[in-house]
Amino acid sequence: MIKLLDLKNYLDEKGVFLYFNGQISHDLLVQLGDTLKQALKREEVESKTIVKVFSMFIEQMQNVARYSDPGETDVPNALAHFQMGVVTVGYDGNYYFVASGNRVAATEVNRIREKLEKISSMDKDQLKTFYKEMRKIDTPKDSVGAGLGFIEMARKADKPLEFEFSKLNEKESFFSLITLINRE
Repeated sequence: MIKLLDLKNYLDEKGVFLYFNGQISHDLLVQLGDTLKQALKREEVESKTIVKVFSMFIEQMQNVARYSDPGETDVPNALAHFQMGVVTVGYDGNYYFVASGNRVAATEVNRIREKLEKISSMDKDQLKTFYKEMRKIDTPKDSVGAGLGFIEMARKADKPLEFEFSKLNEKESFFSLITLINRE
């Protein structure tokens, strides 16, 4: 059996003050977003930092909700439209971090990795130009978004995006993404 106190102590030790693992819906996103803003306000965090952390959180939750591969789960049919993932918010030294993870189809790994490597190699001015260029491109009909989320996160983050793919099986990988925002 899991020892919840051990888990709580571990998360506290790692600076995590918001953690969610499970099925993500729009209503949950709104509720957790409000909770995050209130927690940061109680800590008297500057409003511009709250906005950055909040926007990173929302973008990452939306990515999990939109792009997760449900994989082979035991989720009942009534819940099939929910996507599974994990999102954490915390601090480490001089930075807040927003981290998310979800299953992705193995066929998507190279496409996502290439996009993130390209974005991570750009400075702020290059990101701004690239963002403007991408906004002009028509969104494919079968797409759930304009594909600007990673660029937007990279523009707002104070360090390059950190990402990793961990192979789960032949059909799926676990995609992890971390953004860092200055605490000061």
